[in-house]
Amino acid sequence: MNTTRLTATSIAIVLLTLTLAGQDETQPVSPVLDMVTVDPATGFATLTWLPSVSPDVGSYVIYTYSGSTATAVDTVKSPYIYQYIHTGSAARYQSVSYVVAAMDSSLNISPLSNSLSTIFLSAVNDTCNSRVLLSWTPYENNSHPADAYSVLVARDGGEEAVFETAAPTVTSGIFDGYDPDTEYCFYVTASENAEILSASNRVCVISKKETAPGWVNIDAIRVVDGNLDLIAGYDQVTDIDNFSVVRYNPETSSWSEVATATGSGGDVSFALPGADTAVVNLYAVTAVNNCGLSVITSDPAKNIVLASVLNGTHIELRWNSPVVTGDMLYTVWRDKGDGWSEAVTFLSDTTWSDDYSLFVPGITAPSVAYMVTAEAPGLPAGAPLHRSSAVDVQMPENIFVPNAFTPAVPGPNEEFKPVLSFVPSDYEFMIFSRSGVMLFRTTDYGEGWNGSHNGAGLPSGVYLWSMRLHTPSGGHVERTGTVTILP
Repeated sequence: MNTTRLTATSIAIVLLTLTLAGQDETQPVSPVLDMVTVDPATGFATLTWLPSVSPDVGSYVIYTYSGSTATAVDTVKSPYIYQYIHTGSAARYQSVSYVVAAMDSSLNISPLSNSLSTIFLSAVNDTCNSRVLLSWTPYENNSHPADAYSVLVARDGGEEAVFETAAPTVTSGIFDGYDPDTEYCFYVTASENAEILSASNRVCVISKKETAPGWVNIDAIRVVDGNLDLIAGYDQVTDIDNFSVVRYNPETSSWSEVATATGSGGDVSFALPGADTAVVNLYAVTAVNNCGLSVITSDPAKNIVLASVLNGTHIELRWNSPVVTGDMLYTVWRDKGDGWSEAVTFLSDTTWSDDYSLFVPGITAPSVAYMVTAEAPGLPAGAPLHRSSAVDVQMPENIFVPNAFTPAVPGPNEEFKPVLSFVPSDYEFMIFSRSGVMLFRTTDYGEGWNGSHNGAGLPSGVYLWSMRLHTPSGGHVERTGTVTILP
């Protein structure tokens, strides 16, 4: 064995043991973390601290801090540098807490410093209300407490400008009334006596505000096959295609939704099943954005309800205007059993009287039906019209027989016949001379006597008539009377 090598080794171990036994094990004094801020443009976090008062500090260790766990980020290997920029910071995504420790030449680590956190700003794009909802974490620094927050905004890459200031207890704000398709970028600063202490991350949103139509109009409210439908038009310069119909309730003084539809090409139609067509209601059409909020509403309009009263031979009609304000032109339609036809047009009033004795021969049904359409003056041809409910007027079983006529004078009184308010199931009408000679006979209730016999006109004077018929209700009528041919 080489005793010389063994001795040298033993001496070296003893010297090393003695050296370790005399090493400095005193922790340096902790530094004070003074400020933490974020560069809004880059998201980098900058830390500034007050140095440790211990004389042999050689470096500083930077940590992120969460709960009670410190995770080393980097070491500043100089006792004279008191600032660090953390380029890998997550401060752009969340609030990050930091601590700092001092390290001396013997590699002793100080206790961790106080903790400071970055301000984290979040933004919610509230397109429903054309605004951005902002909230941020508070800046808590006992050495430099903030006395105010400033919220800055930049539009489409322009310069930032303060649009709101807030007290140090406020950590939220609202940016109202933005323009569509615009980028807005925000960040927050905390300050003391107008001196900025800390800045937050920068957050940007692009507004997607829906462009509301410039107008919505109700074109027509119609009764079709006993049901109500509504047709509306709207400004096509819009991003919105959802619409709803609301109906006014006078008992509660409120509007409620009764139908929805999707528009296309500036037109939208609604079916209103179950609507009472015999009651006048007030309706409006509203454009609805993607958030279910009404952004523009039409002027209200009413469904037309038609009513009738039979007064002698006159059918008195009345109805309501479909618009709250403005003029309308009305057309009254009549169906005597052979389909709808215009009875009168271009009425400006909402009442009209029809004398059914003038058209009784043309009635082929037990009742006469009426309806009314309405249009605004100057409405383009083919545009939809307001249409009322229909009313059926049951024809009374009346028989009118004139007592004189003038066959020699052309005109409405040159023929003699009974006027019936109904269509008889069978009919016979005869004319006799005073001596009992039959001069005329017909079974057609629409055919009259022209005052002649065998093609020759008869002299003025009194003649006898006889009539036999059955009414639609099953009644049997037999009547006689006289008629005078006037010279």
